[in-house]
Amino acid sequence: SRGESLLFFFMTLMSFIVYAYSPAGDVDLLYKVLYLIEDFARIILPPLTLHFFLRFPRPLVRSRWAIPAIYAFPALLALWEIDLLILGNVVPIASLATSSIIVERWQVLHFAIYFTVAFAALAYTYRTASVAGQRRQVQWIFFGMGLGFFPFLFFYLIPFVLKGSETGYTSLAILPLALIPLAFAVSILRYRLWDVEVIIKEVLAYAVTFIFGVVAFSTINLFLSRMIEEQYGMERNFLAFTSGLLIAGVLIPVKGRIESLIDMFVYRDTYRHRKAMIDFAQELASFRDLGELIDSVRERLAAAINLHQLNLYVREGSRFRILQYEQAIPSQITDGDFPVLPVNRPLTLDEPHLPHASEVPGRLIANGYRYLFPLRHRGELQGMLIVGNKRDQEALSRDDTHLIGSITASVALAIENARLYGRLRQQLDEIRSLKEYNEHVIESSSSAIVVVAGDGTVLTANRAFWELVGVGPDSQERIAQLLPAYAELDLPLGMTAEIHSVNRAGQEKYLTVSANAFSAMDAPPGTIVLVLGDVSERVRLERELQDKDRLASLGLLAAGVAHEVNTPLAGISSYAQLILADTPQDDPRYAMLKKMEQQTFRASHLVNNLLNFARNRSSSNEKVDLDDLIRSTVSLHESLFEARHITVHLDIADPVTVHGDHYQLQQVLTNLLLNAKDAVSEGGLISVTLLKEGGWAKIIVSDDGPGIPTEMGRKVFQPLVTTKQAQGGTGLGLAISERIVRSHGGEINLESGGGPGATFSVSLPLSTGN
Repeated sequence: SRGESLLFFFMTLMSFIVYAYSPAGDVDLLYKVLYLIEDFARIILPPLTLHFFLRFPRPLVRSRWAIPAIYAFPALLALWEIDLLILGNVVPIASLATSSIIVERWQVLHFAIYFTVAFAALAYTYRTASVAGQRRQVQWIFFGMGLGFFPFLFFYLIPFVLKGSETGYTSLAILPLALIPLAFAVSILRYRLWDVEVIIKEVLAYAVTFIFGVVAFSTINLFLSRMIEEQYGMERNFLAFTSGLLIAGVLIPVKGRIESLIDMFVYRDTYRHRKAMIDFAQELASFRDLGELIDSVRERLAAAINLHQLNLYVREGSRFRILQYEQAIPSQITDGDFPVLPVNRPLTLDEPHLPHASEVPGRLIANGYRYLFPLRHRGELQGMLIVGNKRDQEALSRDDTHLIGSITASVALAIENARLYGRLRQQLDEIRSLKEYNEHVIESSSSAIVVVAGDGTVLTANRAFWELVGVGPDSQERIAQLLPAYAELDLPLGMTAEIHSVNRAGQEKYLTVSANAFSAMDAPPGTIVLVLGDVSERVRLERELQDKDRLASLGLLAAGVAHEVNTPLAGISSYAQLILADTPQDDPRYAMLKKMEQQTFRASHLVNNLLNFARNRSSSNEKVDLDDLIRSTVSLHESLFEARHITVHLDIADPVTVHGDHYQLQQVLTNLLLNAKDAVSEGGLISVTLLKEGGWAKIIVSDDGPGIPTEMGRKVFQPLVTTKQAQGGTGLGLAISERIVRSHGGEINLESGGGPGATFSVSLPLSTGN
């Protein structure tokens, strides 16, 4: 520390005065002052030496009264010396000559006593050093001081105290004293003593600064003495005093600059890295990953002070957890694992001596760790930075520990920031997971859900909604454009209604719609959430059920009609035919009888259609050549087409065979041809096309008639629905045809409508081998 540096500086200065400084010349006031300086150095050097070794390399005495007690007797001795040399024995304890002899002997005696105690303190430090590094720090000083001081003690100090005069071995006694500074020098050069290197550096800085001050003041004083005459002595003294103050003011920045130059010389390549640590400390707070943080700190300290071993314990509750796992050291430690936790200063680990002490310090020391640096933020210990020696097993100097200590606050802040960032990231992850979960629930819902602003803008919607309306999710249309039926529906909030809609894909949909207020904080005023359910299948099933009920009633009706109508119709038809056979064709009644016969046939045909539609007739399953079927069916009705000059165009490329009932399929084709005949005008055109598409045979019947209205096109296959009510249509032909085609595993469709002409297609599965 700085205290040891000052002690070593003054100890070195006093040693120089004692061993190399001696006044000469006439005994005048200047001689007495110089002699007093030498005696003062001889008196103060022993307690300085003892004080130094009681603190270096580790404190041995912690009592606050011990150090003042060391200087008590030397202070009295110095005052007695001042009284004898300057004041002329004002306090007459003895005569001037006797007092001078006593003071001189006591100087030598207290020199021997203090140096002996200092050596004992150094010996105790050497013997009790628990770490090899500490023993290396003091071993050369210990042996050098022993070899240098004890010859001086036995051959000079003790004889001088006892006899009052020097012996013949004075030179032999004084020469070994040179071993003491040599021992210091060897220790510094060979082992780079713990803080002695720093002490020497500061001593050098103080010495150069002191020399600079003395030279500057002497130069100015010499200049003033030559430039200003003696009669202006007061002015000259004032200028000298002022210049002294100015020089004293610039000594501090001069010393700082000198220390920087010494640092550049001492640290050489690592000096730039040491200076860069100041900027690096500011960057540490930006780290969010502790692993990256410790790697960066390790890299910077390795470049700055050759530090190779570093790790971090981070507080977790009442324990500390290792950041980067190492097998040989504990992964977790507690406050009780150390005699005292580092608070504001780093803790140096020593070998534990008590048998019940924790094994943690010993394990850390065994694996190369020597120092614990506290990481405090806002008064709380966030963790501990553990570091070892340098790469050559050299202990850290005070500058090194100060450099590491300069970044501990930033590391602690980075730990706190990383914790806050981790908690924030965890909360964000939880919020994101909850948001994704809710979105997945809404997105996976079979019901269409859409949030609509007050102006009709679609804010968000799930996949089911976009599939329902038949457009992509990137659409910017309003709800009134996407769902026109809803725009016409005045639906109160909290209520449910059913609407009919046709989406963009042309699919007919029956929907249930419910609207509720959307109360999110950032939602615009008037925002509502719509939930739409597709009930088209339910409506279809309900309608099928209604159709089945109607067909059941129709079956009962057909059975009754067949029973009640067919018998009298057969009689009327028979009587009409008998009378018609006996009536010549030129008889006016012949035409009436002919119409009667036709009407009975029509009535019988209607009854038979009702029976065929209402009952499930079993059909045969045989090979049917569709090309022959088409030609024979067209030929069968050829007279009807010729009577109205209708052209029937056949487009049959290849023979096509299916499995089914020949007569039922002929009935389907007949219905389509007769419907086309009734639709076209006289001289019209009917086209019949037979082709293959994949594994299907397709019969296409088209005409050039007026076509079928769009609203009627959706119902043409329903029973009792007809566009030929004025022409005697029953509305059962297409219904019967659809039933026959479906019973054969095929489909019948109206492929065009709403404009001129109509096209019907019948698709049947091909027979194997086509």
